[in-house]
Amino acid sequence: MAIERSNFLLIAGALAAGGFGGWALRDRNPDAGRPPAPNAVPPAATPSVTPPTGPVTVAVVEQNAELPGTPACDDSQGTPEECPSVGPADEGMCANVIQKRCQEFKSALKPRVAAQAVACLRALKGNERCDPVRINQCGHASLMSACPDPLPPLKGQLQSTVGTQPATVTIAPDPSVPATPVAAACESILKSCGRQPLGPTLSDCRQTLAGMNDTGRASMVECVAAHCTDKGLHGCEAVPKAVSASAVGGSR
Repeated sequence: MAIERSNFLLIAGALAAGGFGGWALRDRNPDAGRPPAPNAVPPAATPSVTPPTGPVTVAVVEQNAELPGTPACDDSQGTPEECPSVGPADEGMCANVIQKRCQEFKSALKPRVAAQAVACLRALKGNERCDPVRINQCGHASLMSACPDPLPPLKGQLQSTVGTQPATVTIAPDPSVPATPVAAACESILKSCGRQPLGPTLSDCRQTLAGMNDTGRASMVECVAAHCTDKGLHGCEAVPKAVSASAVGGSR
């Protein structure tokens, strides 16, 4: 096919001009002419955050809470054995202390705690059954292994920032939850003792009374109120109400 020289020059010039123009346009904007990327997601707008203007109640999660599936501690299960017999002494039979205290443990302590105390008494040998200190120690050890009284739930309150002040969180026991019987009895004991420096502490009182039933707690309130500093919690453990001071043995 023959092409005239003049027509060839015109076509070549047009192609050259178009190629240069397209190259120049791509050089200035590399993305020009490219189709948009598939599934392109537009940038999300940043939400505006408005801080609260007043106190906000927040939940408090205790890190030492029992894990799901963990068996709950329960002192209501258990049956104490028969009380041990009177032990021998260097000069014959000793006073019937062990049987008396055994019956007091059974009447004042929760079932599982009482079962541990009686088992301890039955394990005593010889003159140990005549020793008031060893006998009372069985009751004390069982009380120290009792399930702890549950602490009141906590409630938190968040105070938002004011000016340059940082935000603060105030955590305190929830006042809307009523006190447990153990906590109420200990508050009565501490009040009767006048919160003396040598008097019982709240934590010791709660641990001691946690393994007692209603009868035991009532006896403790009466006994410790009358013997706050001389007998204290240890000397009043599982001692019946209206007992004389001389009958409270093994105190520290």
